[in-house]
Amino acid sequence: MTKVLVLGASGQIARHVIAMLDGNADVQLTLFVRNPSKLTHMPADAKLVQGDVLDGARLNEAVKEQDIVYANLTGLNLDAQARSVIASMQAM
Repeated sequence: MTKVLVLGASGQIARHVIAMLDGNADVQLTLFVRNPSKLTHMPADAKLVQGDVLDGARLNEAVKEQDIVYANLTGLNLDAQARSVIASMQAM
């Protein structure tokens, strides 16, 4: 089983990724979002994590034991977000 973490899971492109992976018995999805109410589709077997990628402790917990991290990030502080994601991935 491949564990996939989708950061920014409520984003437009991430929605396509989630739909593509939904129902695949070989994939365990974890959806990481700041605002769960913006999530348009929540697969029944997916795990939901509410948080911000700039919250290192929350992100570290979500990244732990993942095989793949898909980062669907946006915003004015994109560099800081990317550094936070990389730091969490390197820490694992």
